[in-house]
Amino acid sequence: MSTLAPSALLYFCNAILFVSLFTRLPAIQLSLGVDKAILGFTLLSAPLGTFLALPIAGRVTDRLTPRLTAVATLWITALLTPLLTIVPISGFLLCFFLFGFFRTIFDVAANMIATGIEQRTGRKILSRSHGFWSIGLLAGSLISGFLAGRGVTPFFHQAMAAAFVILSCLIAFRMMPRDSAPVIQPDRKRPVYVLPDRTILLICVMVFGLCIVEGAVYDWGIFFIREVLGADPTAAGMLYATFTIGMGLTRLSGDMLRDKFGAATLLRGSAISVGAGVILLVSAPGLVAGGFALFLIGCGVALAFPLAVSTAIERGKGQASESLAALALTLMLGTIGVPPLLGFIAEHAGLVASFLVLLPFILLSFLMAPVSEGRRPWLGFSRR
Repeated sequence: MSTLAPSALLYFCNAILFVSLFTRLPAIQLSLGVDKAILGFTLLSAPLGTFLALPIAGRVTDRLTPRLTAVATLWITALLTPLLTIVPISGFLLCFFLFGFFRTIFDVAANMIATGIEQRTGRKILSRSHGFWSIGLLAGSLISGFLAGRGVTPFFHQAMAAAFVILSCLIAFRMMPRDSAPVIQPDRKRPVYVLPDRTILLICVMVFGLCIVEGAVYDWGIFFIREVLGADPTAAGMLYATFTIGMGLTRLSGDMLRDKFGAATLLRGSAISVGAGVILLVSAPGLVAGGFALFLIGCGVALAFPLAVSTAIERGKGQASESLAALALTLMLGTIGVPPLLGFIAEHAGLVASFLVLLPFILLSFLMAPVSEGRRPWLGFSRR
């Protein structure tokens, strides 16, 4: 557990910041005075920050070390979140851009810390580290529902979350060994953007359907729970928590499941779980069915990114930081239009329609699962 603890704490804190913000989006939208289509457009500023951070994410991480980079960028992100709840729309665009920028550098550093520990100790901790992201989502969503139900303002909520994260980062920094990840001297001949090779492109297509569903739940799930399922703020937090419970339980057992069943089988099962969950969610007759649907979706999306990361590191070419940067760049470009598109659909055709359009992409992930084992896309049950 001591090996896992520093990495787990960083992922947990990142999730606390993330879910504390996104579960309060309805209140933030109200304070901004915009509709869902405009809100979806403003959410594009974070992917833009990601795009501009990617050229330097690997360089910064290699130069400062993953240990220092992860803590410093998470501190900055924590300080930004309270501002997002009180600024006007122009300020929201700027702060959300910076939110995406620094979280991108953090993600590269945190994944390098986890994979570096795996390489040094021979113990698999990447999936379990991501599992603590899910535990953070669970804790944060329950706390958010509790605070929202009692009228606590989003600003005070985010300020408390930021204070907790800043203190936790100090603890993680002291716990983390200096060699928690390999330190690589920056290569001055690197291109500005680390472009994906064929392997990275296939990995991104493989997880695309699962990643956009996960993003849809983060961006619009709380709106669906409140407006379609009719939950009050406290119940909405509890229902959102079922998504995080499914994700957390699956990620905590993900390393064992990967050893037992293999990556391709896990991805096929993930796609089936997500597809079934989306269908049940849009037809749910009540809160209990909706909660179970979100649980299934959480189970299904849980291992998509950890498996993409491990596949990119195992099968990608070049340094680990370059493979991760190329993976992040391609996924970001592939999904950048999804939040505003779903917001536009939600505003003009309803939230149910915005989730139904995701089903064909889930099927694509199902068919592409063998890519995780270095094989061609799987097109039928008899093909291997």
